[in-house]
Amino acid sequence: MSPRPEAPARTRRHLLTAAAVLFVLGLTVWSANGIGVSLVELFSNLGRMGRLIDDSFPPAWSFWPRLIKPLLETLQIAIIGTIFGSILALPLAILAARTVSPSRPLYWLNRNIMNVLRTMPDLFWAMLFASAVGFGPFAGALALTVFTVAVVSKLTSESIESIDMKLTEAVRASGGNWLETVFFSVLPQALPQYVSYVLYALELNVRASTVLGLVGAGGIGMVLNTQRTTFQYDRVTMIVLFVFLVVMLIEQLSAAARRRLV
Repeated sequence: MSPRPEAPARTRRHLLTAAAVLFVLGLTVWSANGIGVSLVELFSNLGRMGRLIDDSFPPAWSFWPRLIKPLLETLQIAIIGTIFGSILALPLAILAARTVSPSRPLYWLNRNIMNVLRTMPDLFWAMLFASAVGFGPFAGALALTVFTVAVVSKLTSESIESIDMKLTEAVRASGGNWLETVFFSVLPQALPQYVSYVLYALELNVRASTVLGLVGAGGIGMVLNTQRTTFQYDRVTMIVLFVFLVVMLIEQLSAAARRRLV
């Protein structure tokens, strides 16, 4: 009896799966050796980790009143970065959308601008702006503005490329120019997704603004770094809990708003 037709295909799938597993295992071993991963060193330092946990609990509850002002500054950094970045991201997203951009060179130019902005992490922009305008919340707001442009423009351009082009063609057929096409057909379809992405960027920026403080970009991150360098781990735990509660609250409010929009 001749083998069933699907047998060779099944064999190929098994061989491809085995090859993929071996490739991933080899890549893991190569990466572990490259960065010096050592389970022996990990387990030998568990005692040190235990002492760190002991120093971190219970949290310094009396420290929380001193966190209100830097936390508000962190929120202000995130809000300014989100608003300014979202405003700049919208025209960039429109020009970088393949189905809407008025010309091919303009499309590629804006695509490459988006790629450059996404290539550099927010910490890089924070250090760059801190060197340019000095340490403080203004540098953090500028860094998050660039970060927001990178995130929102990318997501919004992809949403614009997936809109219903029949309405766009109808505006053009009635004599509308490019700007009229954007205002009367593209934006009405893309705005709900755009606002959703802006709210998502705000969530990211609240978290990011905490980290940016570690490089002198203002906010509660600077307080966190100070307590960490002075080994006040009970205060570090209090800061982490404080930020966690605020981030969770903002995330729930943002998620509820996005559910109503999309």
